[in-house]
Amino acid sequence: MAKLAAPSGFRDFLPDQFRKRQELVRRIRETYESFGFEGMDTPAMESLRVFLGKAGGENEKLMFHVLKRGAELERALAKGGEELSDMALRFDLTVPLARYYATHRGELPAVFKRYQCGPVWRAERAQHGRFREFVQCDVDVLGSSSMAVEAEVVLATTTALAALGFSGLTVRLNSRPLLSLLVRSAGVGDEHLGAAVIGIDKLDKESPAAVKEELTGKGISEKVASSLLDLHARSRGGRDEALLADVEARAGKAAAPHVAQLREILALTPPLPAGRLAFDPFLARGMDYYTGPIFEVAAEGVPFSLAGGGRFDDLIERLAGAKVPACGFSIGFERVFMLMEERGMFGGGSRGADVLVVVPAAEATAGAIRLGAELRQAGLRVDVFPHAAKLGAQFELAEKKGIPLAVVADAAKLGSGTLEVRDLATRTSTPVARAELAGWIRARRATHA
Repeated sequence: MAKLAAPSGFRDFLPDQFRKRQELVRRIRETYESFGFEGMDTPAMESLRVFLGKAGGENEKLMFHVLKRGAELERALAKGGEELSDMALRFDLTVPLARYYATHRGELPAVFKRYQCGPVWRAERAQHGRFREFVQCDVDVLGSSSMAVEAEVVLATTTALAALGFSGLTVRLNSRPLLSLLVRSAGVGDEHLGAAVIGIDKLDKESPAAVKEELTGKGISEKVASSLLDLHARSRGGRDEALLADVEARAGKAAAPHVAQLREILALTPPLPAGRLAFDPFLARGMDYYTGPIFEVAAEGVPFSLAGGGRFDDLIERLAGAKVPACGFSIGFERVFMLMEERGMFGGGSRGADVLVVVPAAEATAGAIRLGAELRQAGLRVDVFPHAAKLGAQFELAEKKGIPLAVVADAAKLGSGTLEVRDLATRTSTPVARAELAGWIRARRATHA
């Protein structure tokens, strides 16, 4: 019989991985809440009316469509199969946020600071580090056009990454309108603007020769493509103010307000806990709904960004009928999780239980269950073996589950007041008075963390 596996691009998570992922979400959530962001959630599916034409760019083509149901599906099939779907799985957390705000605006504060951690789905080719189902962790501020919002979400995101153990980060900062002006100044016409921005966005992953070939293949002249790549090369390593002045001079008067916004963000943002903020005039970002400043977090020695975001002032207006300024940052949860696993950054705090209560004989079962309840009331995580079995087999189970200690619930000793506690790492046993057992395990838990 063929071995069954999860569908391509989807994953099962074993208990150890599940614990680590929940721990990662908890730590990110705690940082966001320390900045005053409030948690919320949206459905996994939204109406196609929410997604289509809402400037999701290429991601709209990667949506998992959901078929109509029952009589509606039968009617659609009878009409020749047109418009078979009416909903889709969310491909990010930002477009659903726009619908959420349009629905609940009257119940939300004038300035709404939210965070959301949850799965999204994209029907793209599965490959290493890229999945069809993955988690995003977003922070967004709705209702303020102040550049202090950009400073706040940058600081919140880098604080979260620093709390996870990351250092040496660079937050790359740019403006989407400013990038368009800069690209036009190199001779790119409006008909090729999108292709040029997409191509430039690949320069961190592909060689200039490969990007040049892509640009010319999309109708951009070789002279203009070379000019863009030369401009990109000269921008590497420049200082923020000098680069801003150079870009403003190249892009003309229309660039002035966008450059002023970037200068304000740089001035407002305090020193970051695990890196620095730097202007990058060729940062592009993939979503078409960005209307102003954009940013990404890069880590030294890591070939992909850890987080990204920007300002999307027009997105909510299309659903709510009123212009609502908005800005957000999203942590690439799967990339962060993968790096932390590879680098051993989770430590020992991801184990399931502090102690296993071992049942050596059937008559000890009731006493073992009561002991487990007693230890849980004292704040410990306790696993109770469900039936009598050889001690060796129960100790082996504890080791496999990463449980450091085992208490032998011997029926006679449960009443005598002294129980044997087995340290699975050293394979030694210690007699501990039942009245002192919870405190003794808590003390040992600290040494096993």
